[in-house]
Amino acid sequence: MKKELLLLAFLILYFPCHAKWEKIHENKYFVEYLEVDSVKKNNEIIYMWSMKDYKEPRKDGSLSTKYYTKYNCSERKYVIISIINYDTNMGKGRKFKYKKNLNDKLSDLDWIHLSQKSKEQASINVVCKFSNN
Repeated sequence: MKKELLLLAFLILYFPCHAKWEKIHENKYFVEYLEVDSVKKNNEIIYMWSMKDYKEPRKDGSLSTKYYTKYNCSERKYVIISIINYDTNMGKGRKFKYKKNLNDKLSDLDWIHLSQKSKEQASINVVCKFSNN
């Protein structure tokens, strides 16, 4: 029994969880992904992790950034709740920096309202379409 518990503890500590990331966008600087299994929907509000995996290190040395974002599809707006920068690609490893960690009680002024020509318009379209499946 002791050996099984030690083996289980070893497996949990030394084998990272693998999220299911779906590629939604790529340009010459980064590839953007959504974490399919992280979608949480509460009426018109969607919560989801996304990630930018950079092709070259950024000024701060990070190679990937994860965002936990709250989306309102009907009003075409979003707000970033958490940002985590990783020194490795695909948000792996134990070396990371919290850049932002906000609570969920935000005013309307904190939301980013998207225009039709916004760069983020394509991303929110994918998120909102994806969450309806």
